[in-house]
Amino acid sequence: ALAKFTTLRDAAGVLTSASISKAFAKPSIGVNSDGWYYGLGWQVRPVTGGRNTWHTGSLAGTSTLMVRRYDGLSWVVLFDQRDDASGLNYGDIDALLHTAANSVKSWPTTSLFSAYGL
Repeated sequence: ALAKFTTLRDAAGVLTSASISKAFAKPSIGVNSDGWYYGLGWQVRPVTGGRNTWHTGSLAGTSTLMVRRYDGLSWVVLFDQRDDASGLNYGDIDALLHTAANSVKSWPTTSLFSAYGL
């Protein structure tokens, strides 16, 4: 599995704050009993300070999770197999990654990815 933490910056001319607001707008049916709703391809959970958004995916032999938190911190996790009869549930990584992110006291202010060939 690979997990990569990063910050997401708006790309000029790609998405506007108006289009992002439309994508993440609460639907007329509101928030479900688990505290989130579906907004144009993303699951959206309102939280203090903003919203957490995520999208999951799966193809034969893969399972993925992409998260963008209310504080701008983002991550993507890619597994080389799907949930299977072994009892593995890759959705369980979500809470662990939030815990890991919350435990960081100071994030680097520069990108370190190129130093490691990423």
